[in-house]
Amino acid sequence: MPHNNNIEEISLYIHQHTPRIHCLTNPVTMQDVANILLAAGGSAVMGQNKEEAAEITSFCQGTLLNTGVPDTDKIQACISAGQKAEELGHPIVLDPVGVGASAFRKKELQKLLNAVHPTAIRCNQEEAVVLCSFLSDTASPQLHGGVESALLMTDEAVCQTALKTARLYNCTVLITGRRDVVSDGKRTQILTGGDSRIRRITGGGCMLSALCALFLCTDISAFDAVCAAGHLWRDVAFEAGRRTDLCHSGIGSFHVHLFDVLEEKIFRSQQETPL
Repeated sequence: MPHNNNIEEISLYIHQHTPRIHCLTNPVTMQDVANILLAAGGSAVMGQNKEEAAEITSFCQGTLLNTGVPDTDKIQACISAGQKAEELGHPIVLDPVGVGASAFRKKELQKLLNAVHPTAIRCNQEEAVVLCSFLSDTASPQLHGGVESALLMTDEAVCQTALKTARLYNCTVLITGRRDVVSDGKRTQILTGGDSRIRRITGGGCMLSALCALFLCTDISAFDAVCAAGHLWRDVAFEAGRRTDLCHSGIGSFHVHLFDVLEEKIFRSQQETPL
C-alpha cells in the first residue's frame, strides 16, 4: 500500500495548486466526475467538442479520456486533447469504457491508442484483456459485460494482465475489480479493502479515473500517484459503507457519503501536513 505521506504530499500539492482536469467523459457520469474532483480540491472542465478540445486542454494541467458513450466526433476530440496534452507534458488517463462491447468501440479505441500515449490506463479486467489483444496474441473475450467485466479472474491472473498491459502500452495500469491491481510493468501492487456497494452505483470507476488524473498532476511518480488514488478510493468506499450501515440507509446514502468522506480525508491530510 502507498504510505500515508504520499496522500499527505498529494493533498498538499492539490491544496496549493488546484489542478484543473480536462474531462472528456461520458454524459452518464459527468456530474459525479466534476463533483468528485471538486471534493478532492481540484477542478474540472468538461469541453467535449472536437473543435475546442485542444484549446481547452492547453489551460488545464491533466486530461481524462473516458470513452464511454462513444461516437466518431468524441474519439476525435479525445485524440485532439490527448495530443495537446502530450505536447505540453500533461498527464493523460485513459478510461476505455466497454472497449470490448462492440466492433465499433474496438476500432475507435485502437485509433485513439495509435495517436495518443496515455500516462495511465484505468479499466476493468475485461477491458484490460481486450486492450492486450490489440498488441499481442491474447484472445479477446467472447462474453461481454458491457461496461462491467464479464470475467472473474484470479488475483494472480489479474496481476499478470496488469503487468502485460503496462508493458505493452508503456504506462501505469490500474485494473479494478474485487481487488484492484496497479502495475507500471516493473512493480505490481494489489489494493484491498473497500466496499462492494461501489459496484452498485454508476460512475464509481469513472470517479476513480478522475482522481488518478488529479493525483498524476503532482510531483510523485505515476505508479505512486495511481496507487494512492486507488488506495484512497477504497478507504473512502469502506468508510462510506460504514456510515451507511450506521444510519441503516441504502445505496443512495452510500453514494452521498462517498463525496463527504473523500472531502474529509483530503482536508484532514492537508491539516496534518506541515507547511
